[in-house]
Amino acid sequence: MSTSFKARPRVLVSVVTLYCSGCLLPTAVFAQSGSASSEAGESATTLPAVQVTSAPSEFQTPTLPSYKFTAPLLDTPRSVTVIPEELIKERNATTFADALKTVPGITFLGGDAAANPSADRPVIRGFESRNSIFVDGMRDSGVQNRETFDVEQISVIKGPDSVYAGRGAVGGSIDIVTKTPTNDNFINGSVGIGTDSYKRITLDANHKIGDDAAVRLNIMGHDADQAGRTDIYSRRWGVAPSVAFGLNSPTTVTVSYYHLNSYDMPDFSVPFRTTGGTPVSVDRGQFFGLNNRDYRRGQTDSGEVRVEHRFSDNLKLKNTTMFGRSTLDYVATNPQFTSANTNILSLQAKSGKYATNSIANQTELTGKATLLGMQHTMTGGIEFSHEQSLYEGYLVADSAGNNIRSGGPCSVAFNCTTLNGGWNPNNPWTGTLTLNGDKSFPGAATHTRTDIASAYLFDSVKITDQWMFNAGMRFDRFDLKAVQAGAPDLTNQANLFSYQFGLVFKPVQAVSLYASYGTSANPPGSNSGLGGGNDQITVTNQDLSPERSRNIEVGAKWDVLDQRLSLTSALFQTDKTNARVSDGLGGVINAGSQRVRGAELGFAGNLTNKWRVFGGYSYLDAITLDAGAANPTGSGLPMVMVPKHNFTLWTYYDVLPKLSIGGGATISSLTYASVSGTTRKWIPGYARFDAAATYRVSKTVDVQLNVQNIFDKEYYSTAYPIYATWAPGRSAMLTLNFYQ
Repeated sequence: MSTSFKARPRVLVSVVTLYCSGCLLPTAVFAQSGSASSEAGESATTLPAVQVTSAPSEFQTPTLPSYKFTAPLLDTPRSVTVIPEELIKERNATTFADALKTVPGITFLGGDAAANPSADRPVIRGFESRNSIFVDGMRDSGVQNRETFDVEQISVIKGPDSVYAGRGAVGGSIDIVTKTPTNDNFINGSVGIGTDSYKRITLDANHKIGDDAAVRLNIMGHDADQAGRTDIYSRRWGVAPSVAFGLNSPTTVTVSYYHLNSYDMPDFSVPFRTTGGTPVSVDRGQFFGLNNRDYRRGQTDSGEVRVEHRFSDNLKLKNTTMFGRSTLDYVATNPQFTSANTNILSLQAKSGKYATNSIANQTELTGKATLLGMQHTMTGGIEFSHEQSLYEGYLVADSAGNNIRSGGPCSVAFNCTTLNGGWNPNNPWTGTLTLNGDKSFPGAATHTRTDIASAYLFDSVKITDQWMFNAGMRFDRFDLKAVQAGAPDLTNQANLFSYQFGLVFKPVQAVSLYASYGTSANPPGSNSGLGGGNDQITVTNQDLSPERSRNIEVGAKWDVLDQRLSLTSALFQTDKTNARVSDGLGGVINAGSQRVRGAELGFAGNLTNKWRVFGGYSYLDAITLDAGAANPTGSGLPMVMVPKHNFTLWTYYDVLPKLSIGGGATISSLTYASVSGTTRKWIPGYARFDAAATYRVSKTVDVQLNVQNIFDKEYYSTAYPIYATWAPGRSAMLTLNFYQ
C-alpha cells in the first residue's frame, strides 16, 4: 500500500522523536510496491501523502530517492512499505525496531553472542535481514541498535530482492532515508517527559546560505527506563549535521555526518524450559542480571558525500560515497535452567565486542527514452564496497575463576538463583572480565574482510496506456576472507546473479493489477562475518554455493475516494532452495528448502477530511520443507519468528479545530522461537492498544499526550531459542512541540 502523510510545515522535522505512542497525525505513510518516479526529471517514486494541519488534510507527494525504482509507486509490481517521519513521531517510535513494528509481517530475533549478536535483527516474511539494511541507498553494515531522530522515512522492500540490495536480502531489505538540507529556514524542537523516568529532547534546524546552499542540524538526547522493568534503561545522544550546495542548480552536492552514542542495559528476560512450551512464568519486573556488571555500549559514526547532476529533465547522474564505523560492546546475563525439571537458574554471562569499518562508492545514471514506440525509464549503476569487521569475546569469570559463558557452579556466589527466589540485581559482582580471553569459544577473535563489485540495470517500459513491464538484473562479485582465532583462514568467492520482472495491467488509471517474479542469492559470510546464524562463514560451509530464493507475487493497488485512500492486496510465495543444512557427519551441505506462502492487505489515507486511517494485515504460512537427510524430523515444521497472523491499525480524528484524538491496535498470533521433531517453544499471541491526544496551543506550539500499551498487556517483543524478552508495559508521555 502506498501512502504517506505530512504534518504541518516544519513541524514534522522536530517532533519526530517525541511523538509518543501514536496519534497526532493520522495514518502514516504506508507505501507498497516501491519504485522510483515516473515523472519527467524525477528519479524517485512518488507516494501519495496525507498532510495533517488544522485545516482538512490533503494528499501530498513524498518520494523514494533511489534511482533503482523506475516506475511510479502505483505501477511497481512488488510490495514496499514506506514508514514516514510523521508515523514515527506519532507512535513515539524512538528506535529503529519500534518503527519497523508498525509494519505487519516483521518480527525481531533476540541475540546471544558471537554468531548471533544482541542488536537489530529484523525478520521480514520469515527470513532474517540484519545485513540488508541501507542508509540513503548504501548498505549500513555492522552490529547496531539504531535511532530515529535523523530519519525522514524508512522503506521496507518485501520478498527476495538481491536485484536491489545485493547479497542476502532473502526476506527483503530496508532503506533508511536521512534528513538533509532544504531550501528553507526553520527551527523545530520538542521536549518530552513521562512515566518511567522518560526524558527526551530533539532539535532540527535548517538555515539557508544564499540562494542555493543550506545547512541542517539534528540533535537528540534520550534517557528512559523500560515500563514494567525499572532495571532496564536506555540512554543515548546523537548529532547529525549536513550541508548542501547547488539546491537551485543542475548540480547538487550534499555532505552529511551522523553520530550516535548509546548506553543501555541488555535484557535476556525469561528462559524457556528445554521441554518446550511458552517462557516460564515469572514476574515481569524481575531482572536476573547484575546492575554493576551488565552493560551495552554502542557507537556509530558515518559520513556521506552525494553529488547529483541533472543533464536534462530526462537524464540524471548520481554518485554517492559513504564511509562509516560502528561498534557494539556488551556483557549480559542469560538465565537458563540447570536441568529440565528444576527451578534453579544458571546465570550465564553472554558477551561480545564488535567493530565494523566500511567504505562504498555508488554511481547511478537514470533517464527516459522512447525506443520502438515505447517509453522506457531506465537506471544503470555500478558499486564498489570494502568492509572490515572484528569480533572479540570476553572471558567472564566468577570469583573462583570459572568461565561462566555457559554458567558456573552454583557453589560460587551469584552464579545461580531460584526461579522465584527474589534475585537482587544489585548483588555485587566479584568476578573478572578479560577481553578476547575466552579461547574455548570458537571464533573468540574473528577478523573479516569483504570486498564487493556490483553492476545493475533496471527498466520500466510503458507498452500501452494499460500495460507496463518492469525488469531488473544485477551482478555481484563477492569476495570474503576471515581469520579466526584457533582456526584456519576462511574464504568464499562467488559470482551472484539476481533478477526480477513484473507485468502491470491498468484497467483504469487508479487501479494496477500486477504479477512479479524476483530472486536473491545468499553466500556464506553474507553478514560480513558478524553473526546471523547460518550466514556466518565457517570451516564447514566456506566452499558451499550461495543459497537461492525466489518470490512469485500477484497483487492489486487501488486509489479510491478521489485518490484520498489507498488500498492494496498481494498474494505471494517465497521459496528458499540450496539452503545450508547438516550432513549428519559434522559438515554442511546445500540440501535444504523453505517456503513461505502468504497474503497482505493494506489501507492508508482519508475516509473524510477529518478522519484518517492506516492499517495492514499479513498472513504467513512458513514451513521448512526439507531439513536435510540428517534431520528428517525437521522437515514439515513451521519456521521460527513468523507469526501466522499480524494486524495493525491506526486511526485519527480531528474532534475540534484545535483538538485531535487517535488510537491504534497491534494484534499478533503466537510466534515460534524454536521447533524440532519433539519440542516446540513459542511466545503467545497478544493484542496491544495505544492512544494519543494533541492540542494545538498556537500555530507554533502544540502539546501531545500519548499512552502506550493502555491495558498494560504482558507480552514478549523478541525471542531466541532459549529465551524471550519482555515488551514494555503501560507508559505515558507528554510532549511539547515547537516550530517556527
